Amino acid sequence: MTGSRLHGLIIFEEKNKKVMRIKNPAIYVFLVSVMSGCAFNDVHLDMPINGLEHPISGGNDREVILGIPFSDTRKVTERCGVMKNGYNKVTADVICDTSPSLWISQLLADELRASKFRVLMPNDPHGDAALRIDGDIQKVFSEPIIGVWSSSIETDLKVKLIATANDGLHAERTFFGKGTKKGLILANRGAFHTSLIRVSEQVLAEMVEAIFYLMNKYPHLGKPNNKSQAISTQVIEDN
Repeated sequence: MTGSRLHGLIIFEEKNKKVMRIKNPAIYVFLVSVMSGCAFNDVHLDMPINGLEHPISGGNDREVILGIPFSDTRKVTERCGVMKNGYNKVTADVICDTSPSLWISQLLADELRASKFRVLMPNDPHGDAALRIDGDIQKVFSEPIIGVWSSSIETDLKVKLIATANDGLHAERTFFGKGTKKGLILANRGAFHTSLIRVSEQVLAEMVEAIFYLMNKYPHLGKPNNKSQAISTQVIEDN
């Protein structure tokens, strides 16, 4: 036999040459993926637009001013991660097709609306007691974690929120999460997307819960046409 071909789980080379038998299907599929060159193509991610499956209720039409988009202080903003080959070498970039600072701020706005808050832009008319939320994207990074028999995709997401009000309130908190898609043979676009969805849901839920905590602690916050009440400055420590 001349040339080479795939047959079941056996790779045949030229006649009278060495024959390599592959008993592990994961390695077989990995070899096929390497031969196809898929690890060398950039991965483009659609940012998740769906909020929590079960929104937190109780916003009661309280006013939240949201600065959209958030700022972006990531060290590298041109990509949201990397693709690697079977040798754990970086071969391509992971690209977020929507700016993460715009994506996460809009996702939070939609979730606050689902929780029955009245979400306003900075130039919208609002009451004296409206709570303002600004944010900063500090990390969005997806990458394959190469194992012996299988791989996983991990995505880190780190967002800082700054809450202020006319009464002197100033609170800051940093939210960090890690989304994982395990048991992979191929690091494909769908796996990257699943990992991103998982971490975005985690961080989104924590951000909304923190806003609820703050506004429930100071019940006058966000009430339309409510006079602001002077309170001491509050700083919530980072996680």
